[in-house]
Amino acid sequence: MYSIKVNRKPILAFFILIASIASVHSQDFPSFVSIRSGVSIPVGEYASKDLEEGCFTQPGINVTLGGAWFFKPKFGIEADVSVNSHPVDVASLGRARIDSDPFLVDVTIRSNPYMIVTTMLGPVAQFPVVSKLSINGKILGGLLYGKTPYQLYKPEYFGVDAPWAEITSAQDWKFSWQAGIGLAWYLSCVGFVLDTEIIHDQLEFRFNTSGGGVRTDYKTISVINTTLGIHLLL
Repeated sequence: MYSIKVNRKPILAFFILIASIASVHSQDFPSFVSIRSGVSIPVGEYASKDLEEGCFTQPGINVTLGGAWFFKPKFGIEADVSVNSHPVDVASLGRARIDSDPFLVDVTIRSNPYMIVTTMLGPVAQFPVVSKLSINGKILGGLLYGKTPYQLYKPEYFGVDAPWAEITSAQDWKFSWQAGIGLAWYLSCVGFVLDTEIIHDQLEFRFNTSGGGVRTDYKTISVINTTLGIHLLL
């Protein structure tokens, strides 16, 4: 077995530096770096259990790293990198395939999750509500990347045990947008945040068919992320 030794001194020094800067810097301009995580909920066609339009996705997890620079006390620019993972409801997918094929008795499906990644930049506004509590809103634009799952199928027909078949993953990206709103409760140098964000756009996934052609699936990606995290004030 191999072991990896991590030198914790640079990491500790980084957080001490952040805390030192935050303790002497005015909060009139609440610039920050942040990390958030929480639930990522597919909605609409992205969560639909329809073989033609839907993706059979289930609620998954979101992880977001970001930060904001405020050039005015209430207005700034925010940048976020977000990763969303949504597992596939293979039980519902298998039932839908059986219902659509009168000769199919049973099917076993193994599937990776859908992956949605965003890299966004845009304006953010933050307004105090009561002491230490603020509300913020943002509209960001940038890269939306999606990857469909790699899947294995083992169909069973009347009296016939067919071999495993695979569906390889496909990917697409485009320039897109997302909107969000959140609450932040600030202490001297740290803020605790609750954010909700919406992602909505259409991606094109191209698959190679068994006959040597290419099939394009148009999938509308709609996601609502609700995350908890922290802001380290700069």
